[in-house]
Amino acid sequence: MANAYPNPDPALWPRFGALSPWHRLSLLLRDRRYRRRAASGDGIELTEAKPMAAPPGPGDMVLLATVKDGMATLPSFLAHYRALGLRHFAIVDDGSADGSRAFLDAQADVAVFTSNVGFRQAEGGLLWRDRLVERFGRGRWYVSIDSDEYLVFPGCETRKLSAFVADLERAGLKRALAPMLDLYPEGPIGALEAPENPAAAPTDICPLFDGSHYSVNDEKFCTSIRGGPRNRLFGITMRMTKFPLVFADDALAFAGGSHHGPLPITRNFVPPDAVLLHHKFAPGAVETFRTIAERGTHFNGSQFYKTILDSGDFGPQTDFRYEGSVRFSGSEDLVRRGFMRDIRN
Repeated sequence: MANAYPNPDPALWPRFGALSPWHRLSLLLRDRRYRRRAASGDGIELTEAKPMAAPPGPGDMVLLATVKDGMATLPSFLAHYRALGLRHFAIVDDGSADGSRAFLDAQADVAVFTSNVGFRQAEGGLLWRDRLVERFGRGRWYVSIDSDEYLVFPGCETRKLSAFVADLERAGLKRALAPMLDLYPEGPIGALEAPENPAAAPTDICPLFDGSHYSVNDEKFCTSIRGGPRNRLFGITMRMTKFPLVFADDALAFAGGSHHGPLPITRNFVPPDAVLLHHKFAPGAVETFRTIAERGTHFNGSQFYKTILDSGDFGPQTDFRYEGSVRFSGSEDLVRRGFMRDIRN
């Protein structure tokens, strides 16, 4: 059943991911099928090129990410998650050539990994994430994220991520669903300049996001939210939901699932309890899109990037603003507007 999103009434959140017993059974069967077809990862090596200064202890959270030429966001990315209380980062560098590797090597709380294969051969990095979970161990929570995604949860301005994990555990949840809200600037994207402070928050640079015209449905891998400026301007109907926070018990697996829903998929049909601020249109975005399209290493040969570039409407002159644009003003406003559920006691 389709639901309105943003959700105007907190009393309606239980409808999100509310599946029939038959649908639940079909998910169990589908989950088994996905596990059988998952790539084995044979021949894929992941080497710890630089360890963390202090390894995580039992119960410590670890952030998992992959990066290729991520210096446009890495300083603010690490600053954001450190402010949320993260102290352990495991990042796979996929052959960066923009200084990302040297920057990460200089961070005491970051373990840097390299591989004998690239992002595409590693099933879009999913096999790497499984290897990292085995490296740091099950029985702990992981932040599984990209380097241009900034997690926001209710009260995150004054609460650490550990408090949000406690909220999830009280609710009996082992992962958190979060839609990506694409951030964009107050004018043409070509007018953006790199901030003087590399660790500046993305909302200081791109403070706006789409406040309307989203859809939500229960799809193959998860409760799926679609929409945003990529859909509004270019007709791109990409799934915008991810699970940036997961508990790694014996059932968790990234390979065999999707970037938008790890296994078991039976856990993926829930209301959104967080939001990912997506710094997709950072300074230099047009050139970044061209580079990714030429590489062809992202999903479906980077077709998403090619479609936007081929539209002829994406360039330095592109202005994403419309009458429904909203200025980011904090997590409580996102709760009030119905972008995420509040499960605090």
